[in-house]
Amino acid sequence: MRLWPGLSKPVRHALRWDATAGVLGGLFSGALFPFLGVIARRDLHASAYLIALLSASGAVGNLFNPVIAHHIRGRAKLPHAVWPLFVGRSFYLLMLMPLASIAPIYVSVCFLANAFSALSSPAYAAVIRDAYPAERRGRLMGLVRVLAVAGAMVGALVGGSVLERVSFRLVFPAAAVLGLLATAAFSRIGVRAAPEDPGVARRPFLDDYKAVRADRAFSLYSTCFYLYGLGNLIMGPVIPVFQVDELRITPQWVGYLATMASAFSILGYLYWGRVLDRHGPFRLMLMVISVIAVVPVTYLFAHQVPVLLIAAAAGGFAMAGGDLGYVNAALHFGARDAAVAYAGMFAFWQACRGIPGPFAGAALTNLVGPRPVFLLALALWVTSAAILVRRGGLRRL
Repeated sequence: MRLWPGLSKPVRHALRWDATAGVLGGLFSGALFPFLGVIARRDLHASAYLIALLSASGAVGNLFNPVIAHHIRGRAKLPHAVWPLFVGRSFYLLMLMPLASIAPIYVSVCFLANAFSALSSPAYAAVIRDAYPAERRGRLMGLVRVLAVAGAMVGALVGGSVLERVSFRLVFPAAAVLGLLATAAFSRIGVRAAPEDPGVARRPFLDDYKAVRADRAFSLYSTCFYLYGLGNLIMGPVIPVFQVDELRITPQWVGYLATMASAFSILGYLYWGRVLDRHGPFRLMLMVISVIAVVPVTYLFAHQVPVLLIAAAAGGFAMAGGDLGYVNAALHFGARDAAVAYAGMFAFWQACRGIPGPFAGAALTNLVGPRPVFLLALALWVTSAAILVRRGGLRRL
């Protein structure tokens, strides 16, 4: 079945396997990620700093992505997109160990899983670049993510219910199996990357950095995205602490909140994909910031768990736009032969916020409590929007 007229057979093949991987990956992520911090706090009594380590894990992997992006120049991209995910998701099978019931071991397993998985991002960007035509990439990626989020909704509902009765040491490895099946499906996407310019492939590593840094539009986007993401990251360890300590949330309610976020993510991917294709990444970012500002405001005044459904809805809708903007940044700004370098440097710059951000949030929570941290996140987003507007982001393509 053709979703749009004019899609070639290779594009339809790629879309089919990408969508299959999306559904399975959604089931995996929905049954796992919403519960990691809450289980660490509620069941294992992890400190805010250990939960911050969970939030920073992907950023640690991203630190190595510029080197990986340079390494895969002139090489097949698909294996480098698949193997980090396969290795990373396999770590969750270690939850079967009895020692996984100790908070530091639990966090270490999650940390390694997320850090390894993050190493796939430069190659993933190159695979998606070659899988879909540029003029429809946002909508096709949005469609795949809609399916992934639908899977995440089911995974979160089932995971929240099961975790009320079954130990996470059984639930998380079962979810990991779904993640490994998703990785296997993605490996069949069948993308054969077009040859890169040999001269670009042999370019020294520092030349990649200089070329990307000299791109003023990309630098502006990276700066604004840095501040946007920093706001998310400082809230990362604060939210489960706030939910458990102040609102006494249950895993079932965590599942409800994740399901609400997933439902609005579906709407978000359908909407933001068209915004990205029509208006570009700068206008997309400004609109995303205006929506996600609802999240810290809701938490600032929340005294009952059901109120958090508002934050979940706004966060899910906004995060869909942020995700599309993140993945498409390198593809939008970088020429074809530079896209991998852009993806690597973009991931590195975001890693530079991803490591200190969660620990700053944890430290501030211990110092002044969680609610002022939500106010700080809001201030960072307002600053990001102001820089974007003042430096002419809305006038750039």
